[in-house]
Amino acid sequence: MRTLLLVLTIGLFGFANLSAVAARQATPTSSPTAGESYAHPEMLADAQWLQTQRGESTVKVVALTSADDFAAGHVPGAAQIDWGDLDLVETSDQAVATWREEIEQKLTALGLTMSDTVIIYDGGTFYAARLWWILHQLGHQDVRILNGGYPAWVIANGEVETGPSTVSPAAQPYIGTPNESSIATLSEVEAALDNPAVSLVDARAPNEYAAGHIPGAVNIEFTQNGEPDLPHYWKSAADLLTMYEAVGVTPDRTVIPYCVSGVRSAATYFTLRLLGFENISLFTGSWREWSSHPELPVER
Repeated sequence: MRTLLLVLTIGLFGFANLSAVAARQATPTSSPTAGESYAHPEMLADAQWLQTQRGESTVKVVALTSADDFAAGHVPGAAQIDWGDLDLVETSDQAVATWREEIEQKLTALGLTMSDTVIIYDGGTFYAARLWWILHQLGHQDVRILNGGYPAWVIANGEVETGPSTVSPAAQPYIGTPNESSIATLSEVEAALDNPAVSLVDARAPNEYAAGHIPGAVNIEFTQNGEPDLPHYWKSAADLLTMYEAVGVTPDRTVIPYCVSGVRSAATYFTLRLLGFENISLFTGSWREWSSHPELPVER
């Protein structure tokens, strides 16, 4: 049954190389979190660790997947929400304030409180980083991503539950303490165009980047942060630092990642935080907001 679920996951998300997956299923492995020299390894959770901790009342698991994928198989006791429910593609003060109120209501419905240890996973898409970033910018202290996502859980022989989520809303409303520096607004990105101390990172696919991007941005597709085969564990710190340094993105710079709607680039934000970058702001409005202003420059 677990093998079938993993194959379904691969089919849904287009990640091939079934022979590598089969080999890992034959000999279950743990994620490479330990010993990878990340500046903040606590941002990642290992599947084996989650197996021992998920019964704790303060450990909450959230699947960032579609309702159909969730119903087909999920970590027992997990809540479910999809990335489209977390959209923020306008960065005006009023739009952000309204969005935060709506997000806090959704987090309450997921049964979350500020004191919980929250573990987020996806089906191998790296989209879990979107919800991680949301909780991070709301000041949540202990939020982690399951390294390798649901495929890692299955390969580690984690228990699988089917059907819809049965999580109840939290007794008290979720109220965050926003960290404004985690969001880059449209005007801030425009002001940063000629700043040599700022690196803009376009996390879209190369063909999207070539069709039009924010001037001066470098292109590192978000999938490059992880291993190519399932489970898509985050690459080692050394490999990631080398990749970013090759295009001039270094810890001494202010970094602004973006994509189309801030979902894929949240994985870039997460990765750079994992590596110890301190000055990062996600342009959550991303290309959708930038391209809606014809007066703004575009580079091709």
